[in-house]
Amino acid sequence: MPPAPDQPTPRRIRARWVKLLGTLIVVGFVVVFVAGEWSDILDAVHRLDAASIVGAFAFVLVGLFAAALSWRSVLAGMGSPLPVTAAARVYFLSQLGKYIPGSIWPVLAQTELSTEYGVPRVRAGSAALTQLVVGLVVGIAVAGATLSVASADALRAYWWLLFVAVAGIVMLVPAVFNRVMVLARRVLRRPGGDEISGRTLLRSAAWALVMWVTFGAHLWCLAAGSGVSSANLGLLTTGAYALAWVVGFVIVFLPAGAGAREAALVLAMAPVMDRSTALALALVSRALMIVGDFLCAGVAVLADKRHRATTARRAPGAVLGDDR
Repeated sequence: MPPAPDQPTPRRIRARWVKLLGTLIVVGFVVVFVAGEWSDILDAVHRLDAASIVGAFAFVLVGLFAAALSWRSVLAGMGSPLPVTAAARVYFLSQLGKYIPGSIWPVLAQTELSTEYGVPRVRAGSAALTQLVVGLVVGIAVAGATLSVASADALRAYWWLLFVAVAGIVMLVPAVFNRVMVLARRVLRRPGGDEISGRTLLRSAAWALVMWVTFGAHLWCLAAGSGVSSANLGLLTTGAYALAWVVGFVIVFLPAGAGAREAALVLAMAPVMDRSTALALALVSRALMIVGDFLCAGVAVLADKRHRATTARRAPGAVLGDDR
């Protein structure tokens, strides 16, 4: 006789312990980072007014949600459309993995969490990698277009990212992408697979563009709140943040690109502010992103539970899995 839906099984118990351990590791890395920069973060916050911080945080939340929709678009295009609440839960919980050194953890987390909603592992992994590539390519394009006008020094310092961009653009051609995925599955001996269309890639890229613009807007709020004034400030903050994120992602051995992201941001913002001001804004930005990641994850989990409970009430005969 199969176990009841709510009855603990060895597999469920192991899964819960793995989730708890993963959560503790993530929180540990975040605490270490925040504790090491706490005094500098407080000093930076004191330079800003409440309106600037609130406005910046609002843009952070919009940008994070756009990133989730970018991933959801890819997954839907591959044949596994998820409700917004389910997609948000999977995406935001998996993003906490970026605070562990190594950029692969969010991908692994997305793959495992997606299977709880019936998404095949191969498809989930492909969607996660695709969304990462889309975000990187769009981010480099945004950084190149904006910083060529606002901060040429940053482009000269990080010229090597152009090669990453070229490789990414080639990879995003549907025919190339599908061939590469077939080859990867053969090497990994993974059966099955899904082709991805140009329309799906464009839809994901559009949400990625919204993400970069809103992230740039959050940095603009912080810069304007600190008294910085420049005709190209919006272009500069958008390009600076996109560049900093890409640099932090490429340097995989740092949790969420800590240190590398701030260094790139300081260099990119050099035309309009001194190093200490730029570093202060970078630290506040990092703190807002951390709060945004955890807040979005918590809200998404609650929203998904409420959605599944509502579905259960509307269809009493339906069988739902255990609360996750």
